[in-house]
Amino acid sequence: MDYASATPILPEVKQVMEKYWSRDFYNPSAIYEEGVQIKKEVEEFRTKIARLLGVTRESIIFTSGGTEANTWAVRGVRPGRVIVGEDSHPSVLEAAKGLTGTETTLVSSVTTDNKLGRKIREERKKNNSQYPLLHVDASQTAQYFNVGLETLLCDLITLDSAKLYGPKGIGVLVLRRGLKLDLPPLGTPPVPLIAGFCKAFEIAVRDRERERERLISLSTIFMKNIEHSLPEVYIAQSQPNIINISVPGILPELLVLALDRAGVLVSAGPACNSNKPEPPDTPVRFSFGRFTTSEEVRRAAEIFCRTVESVVK
Repeated sequence: MDYASATPILPEVKQVMEKYWSRDFYNPSAIYEEGVQIKKEVEEFRTKIARLLGVTRESIIFTSGGTEANTWAVRGVRPGRVIVGEDSHPSVLEAAKGLTGTETTLVSSVTTDNKLGRKIREERKKNNSQYPLLHVDASQTAQYFNVGLETLLCDLITLDSAKLYGPKGIGVLVLRRGLKLDLPPLGTPPVPLIAGFCKAFEIAVRDRERERERLISLSTIFMKNIEHSLPEVYIAQSQPNIINISVPGILPELLVLALDRAGVLVSAGPACNSNKPEPPDTPVRFSFGRFTTSEEVRRAAEIFCRTVESVVK
């Protein structure tokens, strides 16, 4: 019940990656024929990802994951003030620390609609300025919504393979055409990971609508079962697959550990921030995924209610 922290790699994704671990292991920076061929395949993967997002391949920058993509998005723009949403990932909050200036150069959000993007574009036109830029961290939403630059009316997008049933250690930063960032030197492309990301993203786009509706249905079942047994708790659905629950009077870490002992794995706040104590009002996060069944959801709701009652006693 913690798919928002990480997802298992799909068999189809693993299959695509395997040849780059053994037979086609060559360095894409090499000038001999095998290396040139691998570089060509890397660019083909880049082009496929770009087409799925409605951009050119020059807009696709491979990173080591969502955290690095977020850091580059925040730190790579022209120095200035950065506005960060309160529900942003810790990596965005950390990257924005110490950034000040008279001009707002970046707004970072996790929005899934284009209202914010439209407002920012109107503001830029009004002030005859190219700033602020809009960055959308779509790590959690790319498998359920269209997250193209023009769909969201944004300038930068973060994607994370670890949230898309792809390999860990690979992400993408998508840039609006013509946008230049101050980025560090890029190393050798991790070919197996790039291949896996591409396949995982293709599958996510293919199954997006069906999975979104299925997970909304599962979330509804889960929330109804909780509300029926524990009307005093606070429940909010932040994504089709993510349910946040606050229980008055119970520390979130205590509830997470009690659920762990009962066989239900959940989080309190982002997993990347789990080494820091969460405030008492932090909700417990249930997140469902591709392999979650209605039976598992009902069972999880039952265990949660029983666990809350035992902790309160």
